[in-house]
Amino acid sequence: MQNCLKNTEYYNTIIVGGGAAGLYAAARLACGRGAEGAGQARRPGLGALGPAPSILLLEKTGRLGTKLLMSGAGQCNLTHGGNIKEFLSCYGKNGPRIRTCLYAHNNLAVCEFFESLGVKLTQREDGKIFPASMDAHEVRDALVRTAETGGVCIRTGCGITKIESITYGEISPAVSCPSARYRLSTMDGTCWECRNLLITSGGCSYPSTGSDGGMFEIIRRDLNLEIVPPVPALTPVFVENYPFTELSGISFPEAGITLRDRETSAPLFSASGSLLLTHRNFSGPVILNNSRSVKNGMGLEINFVFPYTIDNILARMKKEFSANPRHIEHWLAESYGLPKRFCEAAAREIGLSVQKVSGLSGQQMRKLAETISAWKFTVSGLAGFGQAMVTCGGVSLSELSLKTMEAKNHPGLYLAGEVLDIDGDTGGYNLQFAFASAAAAARALEKDTVGC
Repeated sequence: MQNCLKNTEYYNTIIVGGGAAGLYAAARLACGRGAEGAGQARRPGLGALGPAPSILLLEKTGRLGTKLLMSGAGQCNLTHGGNIKEFLSCYGKNGPRIRTCLYAHNNLAVCEFFESLGVKLTQREDGKIFPASMDAHEVRDALVRTAETGGVCIRTGCGITKIESITYGEISPAVSCPSARYRLSTMDGTCWECRNLLITSGGCSYPSTGSDGGMFEIIRRDLNLEIVPPVPALTPVFVENYPFTELSGISFPEAGITLRDRETSAPLFSASGSLLLTHRNFSGPVILNNSRSVKNGMGLEINFVFPYTIDNILARMKKEFSANPRHIEHWLAESYGLPKRFCEAAAREIGLSVQKVSGLSGQQMRKLAETISAWKFTVSGLAGFGQAMVTCGGVSLSELSLKTMEAKNHPGLYLAGEVLDIDGDTGGYNLQFAFASAAAAARALEKDTVGC
């Protein structure tokens, strides 16, 4: 301990994690925007919590905002357009619990803040909002520049190995500052003390970026917070005997999926959206957004011609097949706008390749209708964290006040972003929560400033 204290520095606030949530909180605090709607950026060297260096951001890796730079295929889908009330259904079962957080710093507030930093935005027809440059570096750099200009001290290559909770007001040889409530140890033996600690260390997805889930064990061990077991989310789904290896890259703008119980085949969940065939698995928004609900052994039923049903298709077949010279593949492609190679695969699946529709029996028509509108698969697994865009699981929301993001049993401890048990759909919803939760923490942090 004595060796640690020789290298100890005190900061009013330490942010652990230089990703989307950490950088957003740092930028808002640095320019005095912790309080919603506060004025212009403060002069360089004077952050929202007083003279620098009162805020320290520690990043485990040697690079800031790595996953932010990857988001939206490098274009950075910041948030989504529309009414914030519609966002709640995009976060699974925990969506309603973050209502206060999202409403307090909604998508309009996120856009306003980035535009105030000089980042021009654009909204696509599908509602996704990006920087007009379509370059994630502009977003990352604006946050870093704002934080540094406002006096935030940023250190990279600082992986946390231990967090100690210090009784406030305790003055002893083991405490370098009487205002300190937390002491952090890093891999190089350096120690940092702070009154307030904001953890934005991310989840387990894309572990090569440093978001490897290592902080979960430290949080559980040192702070005794409940961790909902992390699993991959926004991830492709594997099925047994996947038949579309040769069709990689084919997509369906509107497909329907139904998950079924592995024992009873009873329907558990249904959804629709864009579907993508890869060389090994199913992907695309309708798969990714609902992968949080998928378990091994479940039945996965896919309707490639949604919203048409077996009965709709059968009625059309009976009406159009008589004396029709077209082959099955051609009729499917022309009637439902399906890719020809997929139609060939569908016909081959039921042993009806290169046959004229006029020669099909009633039973064969039904099999064909079932194949394109209720093709049945068995889930064999999910792609791992290496392909998952986000993490489902993390610090339980029951541990926090969701208005301030402060831990209920640890004064001065805040958590934001993917480290929490929240995962959103594709389309900017995960970054929206990262920014909204970071803003909530920043508002609370501005109200608690104590020097050493």
